[in-house]
Amino acid sequence: MITVSDTALEKLQERVASKQVWGVRLSLLGSGCNGWSYELNYLDEPTLQSDAVFYGIIAVDPMTWGYVKEINIDWEEDGLNEKFLISSPQEKAQCGCGESFSI
Repeated sequence: MITVSDTALEKLQERVASKQVWGVRLSLLGSGCNGWSYELNYLDEPTLQSDAVFYGIIAVDPMTWGYVKEINIDWEEDGLNEKFLISSPQEKAQCGCGESFSI
């Protein structure tokens, strides 16, 4: 299950509309000192028949879904900085900079 805050969903919808694409793909990448990081990429259309689709604009591939079954997406604004915050209760640890995590 993916839970997206109202603000994060609004920001996703705005970005998808401005890029004139179908939506985004949420993926896990091997990265950082703790092993994994999340990545959001624009997607012209869901490319895999096995993609799970959430909120009509978020595609998750089977590999990612195999590792993380519960994902939370929120939106953070801190001064001039703004970003999506992606997390899962399945994360066991995060690196000091917050860029990667272990499952």
